[in-house]
Amino acid sequence: MQDLFNKKNKNHVLKAINNEMSYQKLTAAELHQFVQHWNYDDGLEPFKWIIKQKYLDKGTALCLYWMLQPDYFCKFKNEEEIKEDINYETYEIIKEIEERYVSGFYVDKNYSFDPKEEFLGQNSNTKCISEEMLTPSEGSLFERLDIEFAFLRNPTEKELKTISTKIADAIKMIQISNPDFVYDETDDAINAIIESVEYWKTKELGKIKIKNLSYLWMDCVHKKHHWDWIIWDWETGNNVGVTNSTKELTCLADTIINHTIDGFQPTSIISDLYKDLAGVNDFYDLKRDPYSGIGLLFSTDHLKFKE
Repeated sequence: MQDLFNKKNKNHVLKAINNEMSYQKLTAAELHQFVQHWNYDDGLEPFKWIIKQKYLDKGTALCLYWMLQPDYFCKFKNEEEIKEDINYETYEIIKEIEERYVSGFYVDKNYSFDPKEEFLGQNSNTKCISEEMLTPSEGSLFERLDIEFAFLRNPTEKELKTISTKIADAIKMIQISNPDFVYDETDDAINAIIESVEYWKTKELGKIKIKNLSYLWMDCVHKKHHWDWIIWDWETGNNVGVTNSTKELTCLADTIINHTIDGFQPTSIISDLYKDLAGVNDFYDLKRDPYSGIGLLFSTDHLKFKE
């Protein structure tokens, strides 16, 4: 089964997880991996659509059912109690899966899933769960695959020269509206970046490459907080960024200016994130974390680093 699931399939799942592609375009095999990779803290919205699809494999439906922890609800005396629980939305999805599963709505049986392998132990309370949902589904084993094709590496000499050129272009861009600007203090540069974004918001950009301001912002982080220049290397392309000493957190060049020039975020976030990264090694060091949810700060502790 793994041999039939190629790099293209993995990239589709990864893009759907990262909201770069609609999960509604995934094949049955891709949905099986999507269910196993989804961060359930990000909500259940995809599954309200997925469980209604006739082509969803029976094994995928059973896998999702147990990912949603149906045994949690066995502790309640009745449905009235469940309705008062904060997880009632999860319960509704669980019940809909069970109803469709038992009635034969899901026809395909390509992927085997055994609840007892991952979710059930000697002390599990399953009194509210039907026997059919406790029974392994038919098909071939299709366990969770590694779908990441990315790794971190140091920039090449050529890439470092490109970064330097983009920083120089950003300085020239700022000097159009602020002729006296000199890049010698990072705190002053951050304020100048904010002023430049506000200035260019109301102007026709023409040939002005406003995104180069991101490189100046990252250079301020590099100098102030000693974050390293890094290349987030994908099979499909490379992204430039800066990363902390442990390589656990990364900011990328194509984010902070994109987020602010179009008004998606206030320009103050340029300064806020810059300041909040002081002494940060992982997400737990942040006093607050509004950044990862809007794609400004990425967790990269799962990626390999290649010298």
